[in-house]
Parts: sequence; C-alpha cells; structure tokens
Amino acid sequence: MRVLQVNYKMDIGGIENFLMNICRNIKEKDVQFIFLTYNNYKFDYEDELLKMNYKIIKISNPNKVNLFKHINEIYKVIKEEKIDVVHCHTYFNSAYVMIAAKMAKVKIRIVHSHTTYGLKKDNVFKRIKWNISRILINNLSTKRIACSTEAGKSLFGNKCFEIIENGINVKEFYYDNKVRKIYREKLKLNKDEFVIGHIGRFDYPKNHTFLLEIFEKILTIRQDSKLILVGSGDLQDEIKKITVKKNLENKVIFLGNRRDVNKILNAFDVFIFPSLYEGLPLTLVEVQANGVPILVSNNVSKEIQLTEYIHFLSLKDGALKWAKTAISLNNKRKNSKLILEDSKYNIDNVISKLVKIYKGECDGE
Repeated sequence: MRVLQVNYKMDIGGIENFLMNICRNIKEKDVQFIFLTYNNYKFDYEDELLKMNYKIIKISNPNKVNLFKHINEIYKVIKEEKIDVVHCHTYFNSAYVMIAAKMAKVKIRIVHSHTTYGLKKDNVFKRIKWNISRILINNLSTKRIACSTEAGKSLFGNKCFEIIENGINVKEFYYDNKVRKIYREKLKLNKDEFVIGHIGRFDYPKNHTFLLEIFEKILTIRQDSKLILVGSGDLQDEIKKITVKKNLENKVIFLGNRRDVNKILNAFDVFIFPSLYEGLPLTLVEVQANGVPILVSNNVSKEIQLTEYIHFLSLKDGALKWAKTAISLNNKRKNSKLILEDSKYNIDNVISKLVKIYKGECDGE
C-alpha cells in the first residue's frame, strides 16, 4: 500500500515531528510512505527519511506557479508513483491536492487538520479563499482527520471528522535526573537557577513578544532566572533584537532547532506556552510526558490536558500574573509514566488508528 504524505516541507516543526514519529515507529511492512513537498531545498529531516528508505518528491511551490500547473504536477506524481492513499497536511492547499487525487481516482483521500488557523481569518481575499477551500475539501475528501475538536471544526465545520491525537514515543521523554545535571552543565546553567523553557517556531501565533514580557516580570521577582528558546523561524531575528533592546541577552538562550528536545526538557523547571492559537500542539504532549509543570494560554484546546500539572491562563490576565503563576509552579515536576504509556497519545496507538484508515477498515465519514 503506497501512501502519499503531502506537506509543505519536512523541517523540524509540529506536523513534521508528528510524521517523523510515525515513520520511526511504524511496524507494518505493507504500508509504504512517499513524501510530496513544495520546497526545493534540503530539509532538516531529509537525511533521516532517506536513510529509512522513504522517498521524497519535491514539486513547485503553489504560490509561485499557475494553479492548474500545480494540480497537474500533483496528479502526475500520484499516477507515476501508483498511489493508493493520499494523506494531506497542507491546510489551504489541501483543496488542490484533493482535486488531483480525485482526478487520479484515488479511493482514500484524507485531509488532516493540525491547527485552528481557520478561526482567525482576516482579510476579504483570505475569507473567500478559505470558504472555497473548505467546500472543496469537504466534498472531495473521503476521510477527515483532526488533532483536536477545535482544529476539526476550524477546517471541516459541521462535517464529521475523526480525532487522531498527536502521538509520541512517550518513553523517550521521561524525566531523568542524571540527564538534567548533564544538560544544565552543557547549557551553562547553575544548579539552582530557575529555568523557563519554550519550544516552538518563531512565528506570530507562538507569541514570543508576550513571552519576553512575562520573563521580564519573572526577573523582577527571581533574578536568578533564565529563559531557553528552542526553535527557529522568520521572526527569530526580530525576537533577538527585542531581547537586546530589553537588556536580556545574558538571560535568554537561543538554541535553534534541536534533535535532543527530549533531553533538553530535563533542564527546565517550568514550561510557558502563551500561543495566540493552536491545534493540539505535539510539544505539550512531550512536555507532559517529561513531567515539567506547564503554563499555557487558554487559546489552546483543553483536550491537551493529559495530566494535572498543565495550567491555563488567559492572555488578558497580563504578564505579571503569568510570571507569578510560573514561579508558583517551580519544584512541582511529577512522574507521568503510568498516565501516558496507556494513553491515546502513545505513538503505537496512533499508528494503529492510521493504518486502519489507510486500509479502509473504518467508515468514510
């Protein structure tokens, strides 16, 4: 069975990490993935995918070519690769993928919603494009999947969809005190420093500017604090400039994209995630598996709450309340092994659900 996984790129990020977790853990030998991407450069995960014998096909960016040419390129890939299932993760562009898959007579056509972005549409052009995309997606897909209820409603409206959680290999993220000591030394952190962590792309929804405001307030209460930012993105340089402007350059550590996030988590005391909007972030599953206390925006779906030590606040509460709450969560790390090993977020359970969908062993709706 040949499954075409369609995503803009395969760099380090939420959707990409979800796909990589599946690739690293899938055991079904009769399911073969081919990746279709829209950016012609070497991806962060490219070498690893090729080493695991996954094929990557790169076509033109849809924003830079004629729409009909783009659909035709997708159609040709589907026909040439003899694709049985199309699993699309590209949101707006999912409509074009579904058109091509329908033309190619692919029987199982899946659209997967990973975010609530559709609830934040702004200008008239985007609203029109959004509405047309949703109509096409809902009429041409044979299966609709979402990482959370809100993410599903955002893209599919009142249409039926199935929730498939963003799964991880939970055992890789369990807390290890020895690793904590090693990484505190690697990151040049003192043993007793209060360390706040954040993992996410430097994009508008992640709200890094407010995170810096929170950190400023934390420093007025606990001067022995450090903020660690993991990730990269278009706004990274801007955030670095703000850090310098606020005289925080010696207090904020930028680590860029990392492959050892599961180990870095051990060095954190509290995790802050003040997003403007999200689907169901894989990062928060990983952090909960590690047991780090989490302070998260209530714009994130409460479906992400797997343990008792994730706390929600409104962005309207202001930076000072966020800072005081973050400090109150220090020294409250807990063991989550039993909670997550048997949960729906365990990658083995996620893969089992997906394989059934790929094999047509569930209803089309």
